[in-house]
Amino acid sequence: MARKTIAVDIDDVLAANAEAFIDYSNRKWGTRLTVDDFTEHWAEMWRVDYEEENRRSKEFHKSGIFINYRSDREAKPVLKELSKDYKLVVATSRHQVIYTETLKWIEKNFKDVFTEVHFAGMWDDWEKHTLDKLKITKAEICKQIGADYLIDDQPKHCFAAAEAGITSLLFGDYRWNRNVKLRKNTVRVKNWREVLEYFNDKGR
Repeated sequence: MARKTIAVDIDDVLAANAEAFIDYSNRKWGTRLTVDDFTEHWAEMWRVDYEEENRRSKEFHKSGIFINYRSDREAKPVLKELSKDYKLVVATSRHQVIYTETLKWIEKNFKDVFTEVHFAGMWDDWEKHTLDKLKITKAEICKQIGADYLIDDQPKHCFAAAEAGITSLLFGDYRWNRNVKLRKNTVRVKNWREVLEYFNDKGR
């Protein structure tokens, strides 16, 4: 019998993205942000227009910072355990411009854990800011690769995947997801220990 597939997001699930982003922003542009201020709406967070947001975004993505992102130390042992019973793949919304950097980071921090890495490419058009269009993209990837589960910190991705029949684990205890009301086919896991507990309770 074929093993079921778990798709795993990178940023703020495997990697401390918000933490690194905020630190970079505060040092580079003199902002005084905290992780609780982080949002995917960067123009709103910075209080700048979209032209300035695009300029900063390009600079950030070309900074080389991603290879040094801190990984969640609980993630690898849990994923190694889950890999005994499940196929593990990465599903990320990252820009293609950091494709190579991302693969190197995964190899450095999660060597021999994931069998595939899939990029949604949803942020590749620097001029688009229509999040409604983005809601289904990662869910579509999960459908295409036959994922049975998605682990992601963003409610919009979890809910879209859940609507497509994919059980979604809303990961972390972040400002952007902690007060969200769960929908059908979604469960909340605050950390990687709770991820393991969830799958152990299912009998793997």
